[in-house]
Amino acid sequence: MGIFIIKDRIVAISKTLRFETFKRDNFQCQYCGRTPPEVTLEIDHIQPRKKKGKDNPENLITSCFDCNRGKGTRDLKIIPKSIGEKIEVFKERELQLGGLYKFQEKVRRRIEKDINYIDEKWHVLSGEKDYSFNEYGRMQIKNLLRHFSKYEIEEAIEISFGIKPYLSFNSRFRYVCGILWNKKRRKKQDG
Repeated sequence: MGIFIIKDRIVAISKTLRFETFKRDNFQCQYCGRTPPEVTLEIDHIQPRKKKGKDNPENLITSCFDCNRGKGTRDLKIIPKSIGEKIEVFKERELQLGGLYKFQEKVRRRIEKDINYIDEKWHVLSGEKDYSFNEYGRMQIKNLLRHFSKYEIEEAIEISFGIKPYLSFNSRFRYVCGILWNKKRRKKQDG
């Protein structure tokens, strides 16, 4: 951990934040361009802590021991262009990841809603009062939803209960899968 002494108290930057800063800066001193093993890298604050600089990625820069000691507690009025560009790329990456995570959560909720819809349809048609898919059954439905719409699965369930009303759960599930895959095979052959 990088240790800094501020007004007689020790403040540490986490190893993770230190490593992420080194990684962002390609493990290279952003002042002189040297890399290990030629130099030992440290974390430098663009705006020093003594001048209320924060320990956030936008205020941290990779520096070698010599450059960091040479800069001291002076504030950098101008951030080196490469650092500014890297920070912008970092911010954009974070925005994109945030958008991706929101989209993935939306898809996950839709799939969960579709599984519940199919579970309810199966429950109604089976007439069983306390019926619900277990986790394995929900996972199987989720796998089917990768290939078929909830309406195609619903139709296959309705067909299976109409043609063979007294099948066991496992047999019925296999029968539903057979209906779906045969229908898909026929479409492929016809189209």
